[in-house]
Amino acid sequence: MTTPSLGPTGSPLKSPYLSPGPGRGSALSILWRRAISTSSVAWAWALLIPSLLLVLGIIVYPLVTGVNLSLHRVILTRLDLGRPFVGFDNFLRMLSDPVMGFAWLNTLFYAVVGVGSQFVVGLIAALLLNRSSTRMWIPRTILMLPWFLPPIAAAYMFAFMIDPRYGIITRVLGVVGIDIGGQGVLANPTCAIWGALAVELWRGYPFFALFLLAGLQAIPTDLGEAAAIDGANRRQYFWHVVWPLLRPIVIVSTLLDGIRLATSPVMLLLLTNGGPGNSTQVVSLYAFQQAYQRFDFGYASAISVALLVAITGFAMVYVRINSGRGK
Repeated sequence: MTTPSLGPTGSPLKSPYLSPGPGRGSALSILWRRAISTSSVAWAWALLIPSLLLVLGIIVYPLVTGVNLSLHRVILTRLDLGRPFVGFDNFLRMLSDPVMGFAWLNTLFYAVVGVGSQFVVGLIAALLLNRSSTRMWIPRTILMLPWFLPPIAAAYMFAFMIDPRYGIITRVLGVVGIDIGGQGVLANPTCAIWGALAVELWRGYPFFALFLLAGLQAIPTDLGEAAAIDGANRRQYFWHVVWPLLRPIVIVSTLLDGIRLATSPVMLLLLTNGGPGNSTQVVSLYAFQQAYQRFDFGYASAISVALLVAITGFAMVYVRINSGRGK
């Protein structure tokens, strides 16, 4: 067994090849940190690239394609015309299109009344279901059933229920003395949009009830006890304690549902297809008809881009105003 060489003071001699030397340890530490930092950044980018590709493929590419189509004349039934660049002619065409005026007004009415009615019914349902009981899962599950039903099933089910000859709702209304006429609700220019809104109400209020019930369940019970000790009644407790806590949920849920009603023409397409006349015509449905019934994809894209700009502007203003009030 060999013993290490000792120096004059009795301490072991150190090899100059093993000694880090002045500043060599700190340099190695810096290089090691840089290597770790570089590998962390590379790993982060490796995780982000699939998501970025997904965003580019699902959001950016369709958006750019839609804007590009809106600047061209693209009519699939007239392929001989080619695809000429027309600039803003498709947007200017909207200004002279008489249907667009009805469509914008109906879109605003449909979104505002739809969101308002669904929110009120959803809030009432959430307040009724906000109970601490082991059996509350049963009514809560029943509450969500309309939301689970596909739109096409809900539309045709209600269309049959309000049929002027065989509909059960029509017969019940007739028994209580309410006559909806021989043409029915959906064929009446005055009542058609209200019939579609009724179907949207039945199918859409669970969306608000679920959001608001989750918000109510998150409110600590100590706040209610403190408010009761201070002498607040139920109305005061709701407006001064519950409502401020629910405000962020209300802002998000109403905005999301408003965007859905403004951009999704599924229910109106299935129930009325914009009729009778243009009484239930909305912008999103009109764009769909231009694209897939008249095959004018250039004009349909211009309508869709205009709707996108309008909704984006409204959403920014809506969030900004409500955020300012929250402060």
